[in-house]
Amino acid sequence: MLDTSSPKTIRREIIIAGKSAGKPVSITPTAEPVYHEMVKLARRGNYWAGLCVNGVHSLVNGRLHQNNIFVKPGPALRNGHEEFVMILPGCKVTVEKLANDGFKVLDFKADLDYFELQKRGDAPGLYRADKRGVSWDADFVKSGLTLAKENRLVAIGDANHDEPKTAAGEIAPRLANSPISGGATYVDSGGFDFHYTPNLGSLGGLKNYQQAIKPNNNKDLYGSALLLAKTMHDARKVNGVRWISEFGGSAVLTQAMTILAAQGVKLDNHYVFLYRPTSAPHKALEAAHAVGLKLDRKFSSAHMFDVVANQGQLRVILDRLKHESDYSAFKAGADIIAQGKSIQGLGATLATVAGGVGVSMVAPAAALPFLTALGAAAAAAGKVLGGAAVGAKVVEAKMPAFYDRVKSKF
Repeated sequence: MLDTSSPKTIRREIIIAGKSAGKPVSITPTAEPVYHEMVKLARRGNYWAGLCVNGVHSLVNGRLHQNNIFVKPGPALRNGHEEFVMILPGCKVTVEKLANDGFKVLDFKADLDYFELQKRGDAPGLYRADKRGVSWDADFVKSGLTLAKENRLVAIGDANHDEPKTAAGEIAPRLANSPISGGATYVDSGGFDFHYTPNLGSLGGLKNYQQAIKPNNNKDLYGSALLLAKTMHDARKVNGVRWISEFGGSAVLTQAMTILAAQGVKLDNHYVFLYRPTSAPHKALEAAHAVGLKLDRKFSSAHMFDVVANQGQLRVILDRLKHESDYSAFKAGADIIAQGKSIQGLGATLATVAGGVGVSMVAPAAALPFLTALGAAAAAAGKVLGGAAVGAKVVEAKMPAFYDRVKSKF
């Protein structure tokens, strides 16, 4: 609950009054104006400002449990006292730890236009996607609340979409291909909500391997993940919500689930799935287990070319076998065999590409126009491929948005 209680003036500084005994938190005169403005915005119902104010107020209970607080690199001492930075959506708060275990806010930097940036799609936020005719529209949800509807679909997008409306159209077929979504008919008719992170490009993957294997260390996502965590927390009483990440959205989702787990939040009646994750799936699985999310027969999907998603599958299988009572040794064995076949399929495909051997003859006749179109597109892009079937696999892996557009025509 938002605590916007008025602080008390002490020695030209203000101190936040906690509801119970806790560590004193004071705010210096230089940080006070921005703090007061944020409190005003929070009282007007701005949920972004409320998150930031609550983040500062949480210091009365200590900072060790806070996942949104990070120590400055290099020397972090001021007059012998530790200094650290709180990273919150749209703001950074510099804090000094005092000798009496209290805290002093030294600097409060906030983009007071953050809400306007969210509406324009230039800052992370929640959007509602609806299909109108053959195209998708996306409307900003200023409350940050998902539609309070049973089995609501909520996507967590990668950070490489041009703008929210484009994101909605690109995310929709990926939701449809996720086993817990209900398929294309359900997605198209009911729409979905999606958490949007702009301007960071594709998250994780081989190009950003260290971020991929340690998604919780990606500081660029902290603000977005905290917003998502708030959305997930507020939806906890809605039955059957489906949280589905696509590509790098898995990193944002992993951080959000980690934040919720640290706060003891449970989402026992919700489900989760990762569509072609580009961050370590076993890290997401650990966080999903910690908050009690339900899993379908499959926890994630992976293309044969998705190196990060595939390399974590064995650990995912073993972790599920250990922690899920309905995930039997038989299921684990079947998944291990399927993973081995996927790796073999990758080897065969790479060999075909390298050798220039055509394999389109093995494709069903009904699929040949689709495969031929994709193969031609791949060849036009300068790829040396042996046939349409191989071309389709490469285009699906490396050009997913284009692949989905072509596929929708067949």
